[in-house]
Amino acid sequence: MKTRFLDVRNCHALLPKGTGLNFVKRLEQCLSKVNSGDSPLSGQVDKLIHHNQKSISNSVGHDRVIASPIEVGQMSFLADGIVNVRAAERTTAGPARLHTSLIYEDGTMWKTIIPLQFVLKGWGDANEGHQCYVHTITHNLQKVRSDQDMVKRMMADEDEYYYVGITGRDWLLRFSEHMGEMRRGSRKRFHHMWREAIGMTDVCFVSSLLNVNLSFEDAMNWEEMHVEKYAYGPYGLNMISGGFKGLRELHKLRITERVDISLEERDHAIGEYLRQNPRKGIPNPFVAELWKDDEHYLKVMESNPKTLSADQVRAIRALDTRGMSVEDITEKVGALNEIQVRKVIAGITYRRVK
Repeated sequence: MKTRFLDVRNCHALLPKGTGLNFVKRLEQCLSKVNSGDSPLSGQVDKLIHHNQKSISNSVGHDRVIASPIEVGQMSFLADGIVNVRAAERTTAGPARLHTSLIYEDGTMWKTIIPLQFVLKGWGDANEGHQCYVHTITHNLQKVRSDQDMVKRMMADEDEYYYVGITGRDWLLRFSEHMGEMRRGSRKRFHHMWREAIGMTDVCFVSSLLNVNLSFEDAMNWEEMHVEKYAYGPYGLNMISGGFKGLRELHKLRITERVDISLEERDHAIGEYLRQNPRKGIPNPFVAELWKDDEHYLKVMESNPKTLSADQVRAIRALDTRGMSVEDITEKVGALNEIQVRKVIAGITYRRVK
């Protein structure tokens, strides 16, 4: 397929495959319309391509991504074979992003998010080097009944669980391998949570590609930082710390014979440990000792914007004893939602906060 804006090779590498729907053709048509003189975003796609070409030799990965007012959404209803593509002007600062949502017949939605620049001409080979991603499982979403409901669902801020990963190959190929392990009954936390959520109509699966073209060392450092930030607490699905820190943990526990192992050896070691110790698959066996320490628990809990602080938890309990309604408590303490408050009151969550 001949295109003016899209790098077809990178599209095939970074966008969902195997649906039988022509994502690239529809996306190219959308970008052509956006870039035309009749659009309020006129010339913006050309601007991004120009920056791709200019930055290809002097920076790497996400460092090449610039702020842009473009936001593109592809929504594909697989049962009907329909692809809707729309572009809009961003209302907040940030890079141009491409959202590709696959809506399955049972109402389940899987969405991928990537910086648009990765699939535009001038970027170069996005598959070179290492790729960095985050998979998110979001619960408690309302059933979609209209396009307006879908917009609300995509913007919802509900209970979310995170898995942070890196790969030296195609990120969606690595994702398909995760799904294969999940279907074979893997007890890794990420695979278990994904398997449990399949078929639920109030769940959205989101896969975000955040960086590409990194060296192994840079990717490992990226992973260590992002696992610590997002996926190393009650909402985290990683089995060990990220990056080199995780390799040191495996070696300290004598699961591996040396520290300098590959990503494939790391995954095999974790899987083999869980196979030999099936009851330790869930919860995370590698950080159990750390979670016995209350100071570490509070540090990780308060570093995640989705969780409540210790002060918020104490306030919820105090206001509940005074007879304040859940709705009013939620608003007063700034909780995410009423479900979060009800779980605190019922003693389901934050039991270690005194």
